[in-house]
Amino acid sequence: MHIFSTLFTAQSVDKELRTPEGLQEAVNWCKTSALQKVYIESFRGNLFVEQDLLESVRDRFLEEGFSVCGCVTTTKMLKLSNGWSEIACYSHKPNLELMESIFRRTAAVFDTIMIDDFLFTDCTCEDCEKARGGRSFDEYHSDVMVEMCLERILRPAREVNPSCKIIIKYPLWYEDFQKRGYDVIRQTRNFDMIWGGTETRDPDNENWGCYPQTQAFYMMVWDMKLDPEKCGGGWYDPYGTNPATYLEQARQTILSGVKESMLFCYGSLYKGDEGVNNTAAIRRETAGLHKLAYLVAGKKINGVSVPKVPGCDTEKEKYLSSFYGMLGIPVAPDIHLDPDAKSAILGYQAVGFPDAPMYAKDALKSGKAICFSEGFLEYMALDVPKNALVIRPGGDNWNLTEMPQPELDALRNALLKHFDISFTAPSKVALNLYDDDLEIIQNFNDFAVEVTIDLKGRNPKSRNISLVLSEGNEIRMSRSETKYTINIPPRTLTALY
Repeated sequence: MHIFSTLFTAQSVDKELRTPEGLQEAVNWCKTSALQKVYIESFRGNLFVEQDLLESVRDRFLEEGFSVCGCVTTTKMLKLSNGWSEIACYSHKPNLELMESIFRRTAAVFDTIMIDDFLFTDCTCEDCEKARGGRSFDEYHSDVMVEMCLERILRPAREVNPSCKIIIKYPLWYEDFQKRGYDVIRQTRNFDMIWGGTETRDPDNENWGCYPQTQAFYMMVWDMKLDPEKCGGGWYDPYGTNPATYLEQARQTILSGVKESMLFCYGSLYKGDEGVNNTAAIRRETAGLHKLAYLVAGKKINGVSVPKVPGCDTEKEKYLSSFYGMLGIPVAPDIHLDPDAKSAILGYQAVGFPDAPMYAKDALKSGKAICFSEGFLEYMALDVPKNALVIRPGGDNWNLTEMPQPELDALRNALLKHFDISFTAPSKVALNLYDDDLEIIQNFNDFAVEVTIDLKGRNPKSRNISLVLSEGNEIRMSRSETKYTINIPPRTLTALY
């Protein structure tokens, strides 16, 4: 069963949960929202909740049958970065001492502690300039965060509570990890668990980055490749969303195969039009989301290999990997070059693999279905056939979603030829493949679309529509041998099984 959880920020604990009435209202809201777990935050924005209140809130939720964990958000500490205004400078010793105090006190109350993704740093102050020595700031920020996490978070927390497990949450902006101190290889090794931010929000909202909905899936599966045993869940919020985009965050998170979804956060969901409307929408879809989680549980994600080097600087074609799903290309994110992949897309995110040129040449020679981004070809200066598959975003990844359908179908089906299936669909319709007997199709458009999928090379058993996630819409499907034609309403997910 998929776990749905929420977070009570330090400010919510201090205000809404301090009184018996407020605590009862929060318990009732969590039960009505069918949540099974809560995270109680001890520190955020320089507010430190006293231990007695943390313990009383913890105990009440435990009595009500919830699993209870802690959380820390390291914002508004003693000396702030000269970059992002909320985050800390880790060259400042009093900040390190405060960090240790935060985790000692929190570990005394909770056996599991999540760290929100404001742990990063981008400070370039005089103290950081002196401390970095001959290293680049990217190298320094990664090194200082690894050391700080070991000495000021993990060690003191375990000294206070040897059973304490610490979760590091990686942000949605996976292309910038190395610029802000997130060394995902070393930190995944050091921490007990990792989580991913899947808050893609509304793709038309420039204030939130205009991320494609499929970035949540790519980011979460890529995180799982770092260590599938440690990757626990995804975290999304209601900001800059409407019910359709909020639900798409939930669906994409579950499609990755993680076992838990955090609805951030109580204070933003139980009041205000944005939070209340999104809460109502996910409550209506909760049963369907549980069924979606059941369908994908334990199944292997199949598709076109899209590798990205951890820690690779990809200012060119930034986040391009996340857009392929919007083109209906079933994507299999990876942190390595997969020698057994039936097909692959090599974008600028792959230039950091030392053997990428040889991998590309061998793939072309063997007849493997392989596609390149224009950025990869420019960097590698590869001599490729004139008919090679090339993706050209032209400086804006969203341009790809304007590709004419005949061109899009040809690209997609060239990549799918070794899977012995074909998929005909307009842009902004995603296809996910699991094992050889489950297909998920999502229409991100605001209008109905007709798609055709021919499963000639997949498991020959007939498919039924086993799940529809949509606001009151029905799906029509017809079949001719192994070919299925489906009419999918706007903003709808369907599963064929």
